Amino acid sequence: MNKRKIHITILYNSSVDPDQLQEVCAGLEEEGVPFLLQKLNDVRDFIQLGNEAASMSPLQVGIGIDKDGKSCVHHQKLKQEEPYLQDTLQNARRLGKNAARLVKGLLLSI
Repeated sequence: MNKRKIHITILYNSSVDPDQLQEVCAGLEEEGVPFLLQKLNDVRDFIQLGNEAASMSPLQVGIGIDKDGKSCVHHQKLKQEEPYLQDTLQNARRLGKNAARLVKGLLLSI
């Protein structure tokens, strides 16, 4: 697999605070997992965004952040309404770290 093409997709509403978004990215970077940011002018909730992000990610893990700052880490194989974890952007760095650790755990089990 080409390392340049692997990433966790982050779908986020355009009204999300850039500083908090940067904290999510910092959590992923600290764990060494690449990410791809995609800003949307979208009214979908964080669980829908997380599910779509997971389906777009080559790693099958995505993060969704809605306009209210609600966020989740989702895996493509989970039911849409049951993300891996849910949180707010008050814990943004921890959210990023947990998403990265999910990927690392999945890769180690292969």
